[in-house]
Amino acid sequence: MGKNHASTQDILRVEHVNNYYTKGGLGILKKAEANQVLHDVSLTIGNDEFFGLVGESGCGKSTLANAILGLIPFEGTIEVAGHAHKTTDRKEFTRHIQAVFQDPLSALNPRRTIGETMREPLMAHGIGSRQEQDRKIAKMLETVGLDASYADRYPKELSGGQRQRVCIGAALILEPDLIIADEAISALDVSVGSQILNLFNTIDVERDFSMLFISHNLNVVYYLCDRIAVMYKGYIVEQGTADAVYNHPGHPYTRLLLSAIPDMQEENDREKELLEKFKAPVAGACAYYHRCPYASDHCHKKPDLVNIAGRGEPEHLVRCWMPTLFDPAGVKEPGMEGGKV
Repeated sequence: MGKNHASTQDILRVEHVNNYYTKGGLGILKKAEANQVLHDVSLTIGNDEFFGLVGESGCGKSTLANAILGLIPFEGTIEVAGHAHKTTDRKEFTRHIQAVFQDPLSALNPRRTIGETMREPLMAHGIGSRQEQDRKIAKMLETVGLDASYADRYPKELSGGQRQRVCIGAALILEPDLIIADEAISALDVSVGSQILNLFNTIDVERDFSMLFISHNLNVVYYLCDRIAVMYKGYIVEQGTADAVYNHPGHPYTRLLLSAIPDMQEENDREKELLEKFKAPVAGACAYYHRCPYASDHCHKKPDLVNIAGRGEPEHLVRCWMPTLFDPAGVKEPGMEGGKV
């Protein structure tokens, strides 16, 4: 529901980030095509802030995470705790940012004990003596809800939830400024996933760190995060406080994500109808126009982010020519035609 923590500084700063992937071009006469995955993405995460990034599979969420982690090339600027990829030593950069991924089993070496896995980053950075490392590992296991005896176990001896707790502990052991949790509970059953969410909240009380929490589930993101950004086809289409985005969504796509069980047949029928209406994708059009029930000829031009917040309210950005505000009673009309923020 959002923790509403005060943000005194930006732990993460992403400015005008673009990413492309190339396909084709294997033969002599075949020309490689560059396809854009991220489109001018900008966002910030403050100190001790949990920030949610939500969207359907394939929308670019993990691509952005990999760019922030420095695993793929990108255009633009990314800084973590004031350290930029291009000017900071890779080893030093990893002290400030760590990640927890979807599948804890694939993230753990099956031939290493839990203690050996958690000791590895400490050794890589020359932190503490062997005894000091043992104490740090034992305390971290306790922090994530496991006792010290788990240090001698192997990943195959643990349940999925226990393995994810280990991955969280391994990510936190260097005391980074930022944790990226990329679909960290999607491979777990509902009850275990809820335990992991509560664990994040508990650890946040004890430790000072920020988080980029990535998920396809807007309900989960709302429960955990202070602010939320909604991504569609590599664009940030909405961004604001958790309460504003969840309770007063300004973009039709956000409303779709709020559906517990979206009617995908209805979505597909509407998409076919709109594609027939527009005949073919229009270059430079809004990325969502072919699925949007409110699409018009005006949407053939790509919209900028519009601030729809009222005076004195926190910033609430929507990428839409006619951002419509939704509430449980339905659509509030009229919409608002805005300009670039």
